[in-house]
Amino acid sequence: MIRNLAERLKHFQRDTGGSVTVEFVIWFPVLMFWLLGTIVFFDAFKARGNISAANATVADIISRNSEISDDYVTLLYNLQTAMLPRTSGNGLRISSIHFSVDPTVPSDPGSYSVDWSAIAGAATIELVDADIDFASLPNMYDGETILFIESSVPFVPLTTYLGVTFRTLRNEIAISPRYDSRVVWVN
Repeated sequence: MIRNLAERLKHFQRDTGGSVTVEFVIWFPVLMFWLLGTIVFFDAFKARGNISAANATVADIISRNSEISDDYVTLLYNLQTAMLPRTSGNGLRISSIHFSVDPTVPSDPGSYSVDWSAIAGAATIELVDADIDFASLPNMYDGETILFIESSVPFVPLTTYLGVTFRTLRNEIAISPRYDSRVVWVN
């Protein structure tokens, strides 16, 4: 009986009949997690690139104008929406920011002020002087005006199993007007 049991154990040890199935059961979840993770992270990377490209296009168009109005902002928002596939609820905020130095104050660091701000879509708050993020702005000289374009797009991942959850992607661009010293707001 012990001899019979020993022979069966040796036979079981040499038998490789189910090894492929066992390996498949062990490795399949790992490979699927890796594949799904690649797809989700690529989708997020692509969405970030799309919002950057759409925002750069809107910024370039605005910088070539000498005046802007509510209707024009709506057209730019519609263009941005068309450039961002599979999204809804995106927002656009366009602001003209002026930098000035007071010559009567020695070593004045200068101050930023918002000439005008316009919103479209999910963007709900116009930019005011108190909300200017100085870290987002480039170095400016006295009297310079820039256009500050901010876009936001909600990103919904294909799955939340990988730790990537719903978030709002944001992009900011500061650009100088091309043909005039500033872009004027027209009511």
